[in-house]
Amino acid sequence: MKLPIGYRFHPTEQELILHYLLPKAFASPLPSSIIPVFDLFFSHPLTFPGDQKEKQRYFFCKKREVSSNEHRIKISSGDGYWKPIGKERPIIACGKTFGIRRTLAFYETNKSSSYCNKTRWSMTEYCLAGFASAKVSGEWAVYNVYERKGSKGRKQRKSREGDDEELRCIDHFTVGSNHETGPPPPSPPTSADE
Repeated sequence: MKLPIGYRFHPTEQELILHYLLPKAFASPLPSSIIPVFDLFFSHPLTFPGDQKEKQRYFFCKKREVSSNEHRIKISSGDGYWKPIGKERPIIACGKTFGIRRTLAFYETNKSSSYCNKTRWSMTEYCLAGFASAKVSGEWAVYNVYERKGSKGRKQRKSREGDDEELRCIDHFTVGSNHETGPPPPSPPTSADE
């Protein structure tokens, strides 16, 4: 689907679960056909459809389970595998757990050796939980695919946080004033004000 210039699809986790994944799982109409169906476990993230310049891309795909002895999901092309990192987190809406979120990192395999290289590619998997999950067969998931910034981005982020702290300090006094504790008190009304 072609979006207007400047438009970004940026749903909350609750919107993603309730308005896109839940209808997809039950074969109900979606609010928009903005999320394509694509098997993410077939090829390298560089070959995924869509604009590579987009920071985040969303796809529907059948959920794949991680084998207990390998702790990873191999992709069919043999270029690498997705490995879950961190813990699964519940997604709560209306006081109930409707979904589960987990993050996966992409590792490239080196064909000349057994060495695996962790890439900057990550994706967040959103799947249904509870009553909704139990009623669906062949469970769909929605994936948010993105490329993490390198260590340079982290340094920049830290410096920005430091700038924010400096700005908070500036809020405690008036710039351009000789007063350190705040703006001068209001002057009494003059006859011109009355």
